[in-house]
Amino acid sequence: MVACTTLRRYWRWGAVLPACVVAALLALTGAAADGRRGRDVVRIGTSGSVNGEKSNSKEKSSLVTLKTFLKDETGLENEILEERDWRVLTNKLAKGQLQVGVYQGYEFAWAQEQRPDLKPLALAINVHRYPVAYVVSNTANKAKDFNGLQGQTFAIPQDGPRFLRFYVSREAKAGGKTLDTFFAKVTTPERIEPALDDVVDGIVGAVVVERAALEVFKLRKPARFKKLRAVAHSQPFPPPVIAYCGNTLDEDTRERFRSGLLAANKQEKGKQMMELFGLTHFETAPPDFGKVLAATRKAYPPAPPAK
Repeated sequence: MVACTTLRRYWRWGAVLPACVVAALLALTGAAADGRRGRDVVRIGTSGSVNGEKSNSKEKSSLVTLKTFLKDETGLENEILEERDWRVLTNKLAKGQLQVGVYQGYEFAWAQEQRPDLKPLALAINVHRYPVAYVVSNTANKAKDFNGLQGQTFAIPQDGPRFLRFYVSREAKAGGKTLDTFFAKVTTPERIEPALDDVVDGIVGAVVVERAALEVFKLRKPARFKKLRAVAHSQPFPPPVIAYCGNTLDEDTRERFRSGLLAANKQEKGKQMMELFGLTHFETAPPDFGKVLAATRKAYPPAPPAK
């Protein structure tokens, strides 16, 4: 079980922004003096908003906070550009139009297969290195697996990470349906805790949440937690990735970025920003990272490009 303070942090903010956007920005704070001698503008591309929907007001407000934080700490102007999808992001990185790329973990798995020179600077971690999606129902629900939930009401909390919607969408697709045709109704509650409460109370049939969110609920409401059970869960997903492509960043700059990431939770402003966006720490890619990427590509191949 993770520390209580970490759980409260996760619960409050969930995933307002792609976690790795924050990581990419914070990476610069560890090298402020050197950064002032470098680029006048740092262009950071993301593969979309957290939930695959248009950015909400909270997300836009948080972006302003991040941009101000970066400017104050480094003296660098910055642009955070939301690209249409991971393919566009990868293409712009390869062309040098962006310096840093921000990917959902599963998107990075796809992108690196197409561009082997796409490399991780660091991973953005929230409690667990490899997050897992859990589909949770009330213990009274007769569903024995994901397919057993067909025709029920299903919840996807807005403050959950984007891989949750991705996972259940792929599960529905495996049954030959979309989310909207698989379930009788898909709701998008703003917060995770009320969504889990609705499952306990039988208001909705099931909800998808991250493992860390279940740990929070168990800590806060142990009696109600006992009324829940996992109907299905994903394999471990890669966490969000901060990446660069080829020689877009020279070796010295890469190391300054990476050092800033790893030290971000050791300086006060870095801690505040991490708490704001529900991160616990940053890591370099571990030895088994390639295997997790390969397993992700095998289980969840990319969809064809949109026409």
